[in-house]
Amino acid sequence: MTAAETPTLHRTVRVPFAGHRAGRWPLPHGQSNVFDWMPHEGTGAVFVVHADLPAGRTVDDVLDAAGALVSRHEGLRTVYEVGPGVERAQVVSRSGHVEVTLLELGPQARDRTWITDPPRPFDHGADFPVRMAVTTDAGVPVRAVFEFSHTVADLVGANIVLDEFVGLVASPADRTAGGHADQHRADPPAWQPADQAEYEQTPEARRRMTRTLDYWRRQLETMPPCLVSTPARREGEPEHRLATLRSTPVAAALAEIAKRARVTPASVLVTTTATLLCWWTDTDRAMLEALYSNRALPRMQNFVGSIAQSALVPFAPAPSFHETLRQTHLNIFNAYQYAYFDATAVEELVQSIGSQRGCQRHRDLVINDMSTSRGGVFDGRAGVPVRGTEVESGLETQTTGPVQLVILRTRPTVVVGLTHDVRHVTTDEAAELLWSMERILLTAAERDIDYSMLGDLVGLDRVMRGDNWVEIDSAWIDLALSERVLREATGDPYARIVLRNGPVGARSLVGYAAPADPRVDPRDVHRAIMATLGGRHGATAPDSYVLCAHPPRHPEDPAAWQAQPFRAAGTGR
Repeated sequence: MTAAETPTLHRTVRVPFAGHRAGRWPLPHGQSNVFDWMPHEGTGAVFVVHADLPAGRTVDDVLDAAGALVSRHEGLRTVYEVGPGVERAQVVSRSGHVEVTLLELGPQARDRTWITDPPRPFDHGADFPVRMAVTTDAGVPVRAVFEFSHTVADLVGANIVLDEFVGLVASPADRTAGGHADQHRADPPAWQPADQAEYEQTPEARRRMTRTLDYWRRQLETMPPCLVSTPARREGEPEHRLATLRSTPVAAALAEIAKRARVTPASVLVTTTATLLCWWTDTDRAMLEALYSNRALPRMQNFVGSIAQSALVPFAPAPSFHETLRQTHLNIFNAYQYAYFDATAVEELVQSIGSQRGCQRHRDLVINDMSTSRGGVFDGRAGVPVRGTEVESGLETQTTGPVQLVILRTRPTVVVGLTHDVRHVTTDEAAELLWSMERILLTAAERDIDYSMLGDLVGLDRVMRGDNWVEIDSAWIDLALSERVLREATGDPYARIVLRNGPVGARSLVGYAAPADPRVDPRDVHRAIMATLGGRHGATAPDSYVLCAHPPRHPEDPAAWQAQPFRAAGTGR
């Protein structure tokens, strides 16, 4: 139902707030990171959460609770200085007014889950990053609906705010009667975004950041950059779809496996998905990206701010499923230690190492575990039990990326979503991956599974690659596609990539070309290739370059290129 379809009486009330301090501070890493991934500086992602209000309270109770809430949390009364050439900063107001929208919806008040449909982006230079609405039935407050900018809160932080608001509505003792701006408010949380920003400038925090960058460097230098390095199912622009699984039997199996292995249910689902993809793509090792709340960090358990970031997790299937599960669980929790960082520094590292390796990191498998944070995302009925197992595929989604696993529920019904780019995973394949997940989990609840026999439980054949594909250091490379990229970058339609065998089984790629521009050197060619790759799966830059003045008479013959006089050679790095 859209806003236009719902008859609504509404009014907006300006509610005063009075906090303990005002000021201007730098942005902490988590919030600065949000501005990095927003489509445009100053606007961006908005998400909505809601909660039912306690019975027996009045609109005045609700308004007073809103004033107390904003008074306590500095992030809710902050605007941001961002934009090209601007030193990013958060500006906190000590006092002022916040708007609360009252929506009289009658009996429909209990069903409202949005304020505006779709949510309007925030102007972060002028707007506080939260909008509050309360639905009423015959003047009685029924439900709170909040719109948050991701700059002020991740999903965990938003639920902290919402739960506190419900508590303030229920308990007048925790707020000030009347809501006047000059009255005392409850003490603010001990740790605010400004405090976090100041802490991040300390030697202790910088040492932690150094350790984090060292961890990311090790993973980026050693793990294959692409998991779904497979022949494209079709050419063209990215097209993303969603497949979902709901299952009560899988929930029971999940609980049994987690209990036996002493791991979390989410770890079981992550391990199953990664194992499936590695088997299907015939890949020995992979990098997983797990979105992590960072709530285990000091002072962060009840922090209201955007601190969720990515943990980079190395993955490799072991001979047995249970062994893989235990090792993956350890790897996940080790990676969590390095999941809060300066995103600019990490991105510089990613770009630098990607250039050295000749292929930027692909975010091939992203894990978003929302099972403990009341997330809905793709499913408004995630908590409704089902009989048996239901799988749907081909659903529309706003999520982008080759593969993303979203875990909404692990009990009493497992609810997961698998978003995918149909160029690499078709809708039928996505559905079969979820059915295969069910078979693996139901079997693993009864016995261990030998990885070499996993195919008996998977309803897909392994990906077939042609002779133009080679495996180098656990990474699958499409020589024909890589050669096409080399030709685009050099302007030489005859350029070739040659596989060179080295000592002890080592192999590397050599790019031969006669660039259209005779002034370019290997560095120029390498930069052009890195700019041309464009995230194409299986494409990589050669390990070294040999540049000639002219192509040989028989450019299709690698030996002819190797015999051709050259004018420049090198790695281009």
